[in-house]
Amino acid sequence: MADIQMRFGKDMLVLSTTFDRLFEQQGFNVKTEEAYIDLCEPELIEQAYQMEKMIEVPCLCTPTECITNARLAHEKFEGRGPEVAQMAWETVDAANPQHSLAVIGPTGLPIDESSATSLKALRKQYQQAVSELIAYPFDAIYFSGFFNGYDAQCALIAARAVYDGPVFLSFALNDKGELPSGSHTLAEAVQLADEYGASVIGVASGARLEKLQIVVETLRANTNKPLLVELVVRELIERALDPDKDNPYYSPDTMVDAAFKLHAWGVQFLRAAGAASVAYTGALVATLAGLDVVE
Repeated sequence: MADIQMRFGKDMLVLSTTFDRLFEQQGFNVKTEEAYIDLCEPELIEQAYQMEKMIEVPCLCTPTECITNARLAHEKFEGRGPEVAQMAWETVDAANPQHSLAVIGPTGLPIDESSATSLKALRKQYQQAVSELIAYPFDAIYFSGFFNGYDAQCALIAARAVYDGPVFLSFALNDKGELPSGSHTLAEAVQLADEYGASVIGVASGARLEKLQIVVETLRANTNKPLLVELVVRELIERALDPDKDNPYYSPDTMVDAAFKLHAWGVQFLRAAGAASVAYTGALVATLAGLDVVE
């Protein structure tokens, strides 16, 4: 696989969609059964990768948000992080992508930013997870969907203690374009991520494009690193649907306008998340194919 850092600031790149929709369609609860799927149902992941490869998605992401031991313990798979990492590598490597990103989600542990013990425990969780994943030649570590600036800081400190490769990090925002924890403003959180070693910094949000433009402007004002945006698709409920309010990205067609605008605003990495299907990713790939990053 090629060195993804060589493409920073150059090519527009799309990340494979999250596995939430696929797993839920198969009757699984992604919040409590992700480790089980990773270890016992790898063929589901292989099938998803095959679909992504058909539409030539350049960056495949692993479904390993649960790999911290706290998350694994919650799913009754404590101590099996090395197996999750191995299975993730074997399935993504078999798909032979241009780039592979090993995903780590928040631990879910309570955070007391005034307690050195609490922060040390968080760092230990993330360092162990990163160490398990970097036993394999993934192109990057991707800390995805962080709600709290202190949590993200701990994750980055832990990663940089054992890994000098590319580290992506995204913050999960509410529809106001803010971090829901209130520990930091988005600008402060981005500055922390930049300072503590994130190579690519981004957000995950289901907000309308007008609000996302303000978010992207905040990102650009506080870091010179490449930018990433995950467009979060909500579950489609026809009777409640108001495309201007409830679910701006209610169909794959909405990805076209979003991709053009995010490209124009200087974002390099795009991903369809939440209830998105592979059709959403296909729309992003088709829209951005051959485009260079806008500086």
